[in-house]
Amino acid sequence: MYGYGACGAGVYVVVALLGWVAPVIVATIIGSKKGKGGIGFVLGFFLSWIGVIIVAVLGDDVKRDQEHKEMMAAVGGGREVVKVRCPKCGALVNEGVKFCPECGAPMEGAELPPQKI
Repeated sequence: MYGYGACGAGVYVVVALLGWVAPVIVATIIGSKKGKGGIGFVLGFFLSWIGVIIVAVLGDDVKRDQEHKEMMAAVGGGREVVKVRCPKCGALVNEGVKFCPECGAPMEGAELPPQKI
């Protein structure tokens, strides 16, 4: 009397797979290719197909990280740090600062040439 009706249990299993399990798998796969597999799983689990769409439009961290590494290698790893000595206390201070972080003296009168470190 209270059975599955004419459709049977198979229809409910298919609906459950398409509506909940498939989005979790798809979102996890898309997320892992973008370096966000955990976020993909969570969004797919809680938001179903909307979570898949969100993961699909998220930024591609893996690609961005690779591009950043290539760019840094091309420019030699970044900018070289140049330090000057404070005219009052003699502390090494980054070039371009207006006041010494150690004693607070103005750095305008730094007479020593910059030292590359």
